[in-house]
Amino acid sequence: MYGFAKFFSVSLLTLFPVLSALATEPAVPGFADLHNHMMAEFGYGGAWFHGHASGPEEVAMKSCDGNMTLTPDHARTKISLINELLGQTAGSSGDTGFHAGKKGGYPNYEGWPRWDTIAHQQMWEGHLKKAHSEGLTLMIMSAVNFKPMCLLMPERNKEYSCEDMEAVALQISEFKKFVNTRDWLEIASSPGQAREIISRGKLAVLLSVEVTDLFPSGDWHSQLKELYLKGVRSIQVVHQYNSRFAGAATHNKIFRVLASVGPALGVPGAHFDLNEEEHNLLGLTDEGKVLVDEMMGMGMLIDLAHLSEKGISDVAEISRRHDGYPLMVSHGHFRDIMSGLFNHYEKSSPGWVIELVRSTGGIFGLRTGAEATKAFGTVPNDCAGSSKSFAQAYEYGSLKYKLPIAFGTDLNGFIQQMRPRFGNNQETCGAEKNKTLRLQQIKLQSSKSGESFDQSGFGHIGQIGSIVREL
Repeated sequence: MYGFAKFFSVSLLTLFPVLSALATEPAVPGFADLHNHMMAEFGYGGAWFHGHASGPEEVAMKSCDGNMTLTPDHARTKISLINELLGQTAGSSGDTGFHAGKKGGYPNYEGWPRWDTIAHQQMWEGHLKKAHSEGLTLMIMSAVNFKPMCLLMPERNKEYSCEDMEAVALQISEFKKFVNTRDWLEIASSPGQAREIISRGKLAVLLSVEVTDLFPSGDWHSQLKELYLKGVRSIQVVHQYNSRFAGAATHNKIFRVLASVGPALGVPGAHFDLNEEEHNLLGLTDEGKVLVDEMMGMGMLIDLAHLSEKGISDVAEISRRHDGYPLMVSHGHFRDIMSGLFNHYEKSSPGWVIELVRSTGGIFGLRTGAEATKAFGTVPNDCAGSSKSFAQAYEYGSLKYKLPIAFGTDLNGFIQQMRPRFGNNQETCGAEKNKTLRLQQIKLQSSKSGESFDQSGFGHIGQIGSIVREL
């Protein structure tokens, strides 16, 4: 009845218990990443990323030129100021725009992939295979695009369409080509098939979709069935802007900036009607309610990521009509444990959403982000934005809420990752913006692993085992 929706419940700190929510099913080994964008190089018109998910390391991960040429070919838009600002975050100038200091890939990886990488490949197949050898047995590969961003990229750099659903079709096609020529991973279309794949020592992969302009016109029922037949088992009903089906949760102000130019770009849904808390007033539309109901009937995973709180309430009501249909968040933050802006963003999950996911037997993909947290649990909270912060959030969800938690890395997702504990003085514990406090935190760090993760932070999927060992 539920298909994938009642399949997995994952605990990270006990290392390898991907547990079934169905008591009759035995445990299978491994941990999960519920959200990454392995084929994102085929999104955004092919104009954003440098590097490839497949191929020999010396080719797929070769150094870029830092855009220090007359014809820069990645990590830039038509607006120079945006190029330089997109990658900036506390402790780093990023790898966008002109990035001469971040151009070093294979063989030394001095510039990328690192924790602050948002425009260079983070999901190369060799790194993914390493992750699998260290315990990753299930992942959700999300086909992604964001049309407004694609439209801002230089025409000369585009190889593919900016249309969201065309980008989705291309990424699914390219991923299937990749899988069909590899013997260590397979796409799963049912829980039983996923279990069987894992039992043979392979990586089981589910297909998902994350776009803003979902089924923009025409009969969405037939389009949904078409995606299902292609193997897709999870679809986010909304992404950065309001869609045909739902209101989007507000977060980074860059999307407000893009919203201001949305009408000029012909992008529907870019305008938000907000309440006094700056939360979106739009929940599920009438079509959205039917879509979610139909997805539940098909046994698909219902992902609450990026959905407005009003929309989550609407989904909860539909779930109740389906006997408590399981709900998940593929990649998110726990609001009350976060410091700074994520403590206010609607996109972060408040307590009632955490309780909702837990009560339905769902699962939460915890973002491996660069943000600071408040203290919770047994691990010293003494290196802001590093694995120490991730540990606070993990224990908050698992101990306070008894919530099944997996990784929600969002690699290749235009977002920074977990900071290093032993990098330079700006990035190490760099979510602590007060220099005096940051330097104090740096002095408190000990127990180097001897792995690249010490210096680079979480830069690529092959380092996910390093996070588990740190925990």
